[in-house]
Amino acid sequence: MKKIIFILFVIVFFIETPAQFKYGIEAGLNLATIKGNYPQKLSNTTGVLIGINGSYNFFDFLSIETGFYLSQKGVTRILFSDIQGIETYNYLEVPLNLKYNLPIAEQGKTFVFAGVYEARLLSAGVRPDNEGQSSSVNIGDILPSWDFGLNFGLGQSFYISSGMMSIRLKYSLGLTTLDKSYNVTKYGATFTSDGSNKLNNSVVSVSLGYTY
Repeated sequence: MKKIIFILFVIVFFIETPAQFKYGIEAGLNLATIKGNYPQKLSNTTGVLIGINGSYNFFDFLSIETGFYLSQKGVTRILFSDIQGIETYNYLEVPLNLKYNLPIAEQGKTFVFAGVYEARLLSAGVRPDNEGQSSSVNIGDILPSWDFGLNFGLGQSFYISSGMMSIRLKYSLGLTTLDKSYNVTKYGATFTSDGSNKLNNSVVSVSLGYTY
């Protein structure tokens, strides 16, 4: 029910278009990994962040933001023996942030923001690298379908033509553990987990956006 209410709120948010409402596009890169009590070393992987967004200004210095994004997360870790694998998780992500413009006199706006996100897993795969031979394997069955978390960051915007160009630095921390109980047989092998590992998405994003 929480997920349904959250998504309905975003849809209504985009339908309402008063003068205080702005919309735009955004694209960038994710530097992603997972945090938790995994026994082996976890390293970063890169992914794409792209989507549309909207904001509603309560005051000149305070607004609420949301949007729809394709956000690629994941991790690089050892799969079998010394074989390294790059895992990629593709999410449809909906953030909900409060944005505050700092009181700095300049040609543009410096801002900070914080809030929450809800994300639906669209697909997930792992690409092993075994002596130069790579093949992609679907791992969507062993991950939870939804992720919920916190995000915060800062940015700088500049007036360009009739809109604003902005650059953002954001950190997102998942609160939903990625390890769930499963017993799956695929590709001639059986994969099991008791769900005891507390693993969470951790992503640093850099993006460039344009608001109309």
